[in-house]
Amino acid sequence: MGTAKFQDPGTGERRRRPLLRAFGAVCTALGAGALALVVAAPAAHAEDHVKLGPTVTRTGTGPTGYTVTFRYYDPTATSVQIKGEWYFSNPAQTTGTSSQGLLPSQWQPGDVPIAYPNATAANWPVSDMTEDPATGIWSFTTPLPSGTFSYGFYVNCASSTQAGCTEVSDPANPPWNDVDGVSTGSVEPTSQVYVPSDPRFGTLDYSWQAPSRDHGKLVDVSYPDPQSTSPVGTHPLVVYTPPGYNPRRRVPYPTLYLSHGGGGNEVDWSTQGAAVSIIDNLIRAGQVQPMVVVMTNFNGLPNGDAGYSTDVIDNVIPYVEAHYNVSANPDERAIAGLSAGGARVNDLLVNHTSEFGYYSIMSPGGGFPATLTSAQAAAMNSVLALQVGGGLQDPIRANLTTEESELTAAGVPFTDDSVNGGHEWYVWRILLRDFLTPMAFHHR
Repeated sequence: MGTAKFQDPGTGERRRRPLLRAFGAVCTALGAGALALVVAAPAAHAEDHVKLGPTVTRTGTGPTGYTVTFRYYDPTATSVQIKGEWYFSNPAQTTGTSSQGLLPSQWQPGDVPIAYPNATAANWPVSDMTEDPATGIWSFTTPLPSGTFSYGFYVNCASSTQAGCTEVSDPANPPWNDVDGVSTGSVEPTSQVYVPSDPRFGTLDYSWQAPSRDHGKLVDVSYPDPQSTSPVGTHPLVVYTPPGYNPRRRVPYPTLYLSHGGGGNEVDWSTQGAAVSIIDNLIRAGQVQPMVVVMTNFNGLPNGDAGYSTDVIDNVIPYVEAHYNVSANPDERAIAGLSAGGARVNDLLVNHTSEFGYYSIMSPGGGFPATLTSAQAAAMNSVLALQVGGGLQDPIRANLTTEESELTAAGVPFTDDSVNGGHEWYVWRILLRDFLTPMAFHHR
């Protein structure tokens, strides 16, 4: 990757910054999709995709103080569109079914990313990109507030609703497990870009999502799985080991298990979820201890929520504990899941409580019984920490509030973590940080 370039609004001078060269090294080590902040503008040979990724520019002007330019090289294309996670709405003007649909140029302090119309679907804007005929490069520039944003491209899509068209990630900023267009695990059709905060314009500090100088390692692995129907006999995992991971460390590492939601896969948390950057930063700041993170895939497993629980207990945990230096003590295990993954984690919480010491249920898609037995409630009272949270404007928020009511009625302590937002990664990134900082692995 090239050295990042920032435009100084005061002098117009382009300056190369050593910190951004360090980010470039990080991106090379972990994969651009996991850590993309800024890459250089295209060189004379536009076919060099490494030079085409998103450029973040500090403008010093409203509405956010930053713009991002996205580029895609295809001189044969008749059209290229970009779909980005950047509709916004003021929480006071948002319900579980409605939102303002503000574009980035309309963003104001207090607005949050949320689908339009608000739904569990990824109803994000699709914009036409503009081609430079001399280079075959298509580009699109937009202001963005601070945070992590996912985006993807549609090439030669004739449908106004993108029906029948395939979204693709940025070849110049691919997901970390995509090397030269070949994915070692599940395929993620989006890429991510991180935008810093300019507090002069009221943007929040999301530096805990930024690419970190000290970074862990991500790998795709397959574990033996007699339950799996796709693929038969094995199943995929993504495993994160922290910076300085020592397979012979005297004290084994704690383990965090993460589940994606419906329609997702095992690479979701390491791409859209920005989990690598979040955990890297928390470790570096001393807010959490180094941990191993295991990102599961519930697709291709039978029996829904219960089948996932069986697979985690009988297959995933034994594999991880045999191949990594992690503690076998359930109190050194934490698990979190979102949406349909939240329903699966609910099954573990209710029916296999003692397998984990810490639970996080994010925007649950159900999976919680109408009433708890006295035995179930007693078991849950032994959990070291339980987080239940989601977006205040989430279209399926009723699942969360019902679950919290049942927990309260049964006398089970929990922490409510409800934030402004919908059914989307903006919310789940916040909940992951909140789960790890005051809760997971802090009750010793």
